[in-house]
Amino acid sequence: MKKAFVIGLVLTSMAAFTYAEQKIAVVNPQKILVETIRGKQVKEKLEKISNEKQAEIQKKEASIKALEKELMSPALNPETRERKATELQNQQIDIKRFVEDSQKEFQRRYQKEMETLYKEIMPVIQQIGKAQGYTLILDLSSAGVSYFDTAIDITDEVIRLYDEKYKAK
Repeated sequence: MKKAFVIGLVLTSMAAFTYAEQKIAVVNPQKILVETIRGKQVKEKLEKISNEKQAEIQKKEASIKALEKELMSPALNPETRERKATELQNQQIDIKRFVEDSQKEFQRRYQKEMETLYKEIMPVIQQIGKAQGYTLILDLSSAGVSYFDTAIDITDEVIRLYDEKYKAK
C-alpha cells in the first residue's frame, strides 16, 4: 500500500512538472556576431588580417611568375638556369608553407575572437533568461532547430543589451 502511494505521488509530481508552463526562446549567434558593435569590429579586424595575408601571397605569386618568365629565356646558361630553377622551387615551397601557416594562424585568431565574444554574450543571454523567466534558450546554430515561431526569437534583444553593455566599457 505504501509503495502504491509513493508511486502515485511520484507520477502526480511528474505530471505537474510536465504540464508546468515552459518558456522557451531562441537566439541566433551568427546574427549577434554580424550586427553587434563588437561583432562588427571583430569582423573588420579579421578581414584586415586576411587582406594583409592575401596581399603577401599575391606578392610572392608575382615573384614566382617573374622567375618562371626568366627561366623561359633561351639566353640563360645552364648554371644560371639551374640556380633559378632551384630558387623557383624554393619559392614555391615557401608560398605553400606561407599559405598553410596563414590559414592556421587565421583559424586560431578567429577561434580566439569568437570565444571572447561568446564569453561576453553569454551573461547577457543568461540575464535575459533569468529576468524573463525562460526555461530554455536554444542556440540556433547548434540546436538543430527546423522551425520556430519568430515570437520566441530574442536575438534582437540580446544585440541591444550587449551593445549597451559594450558601449559602457
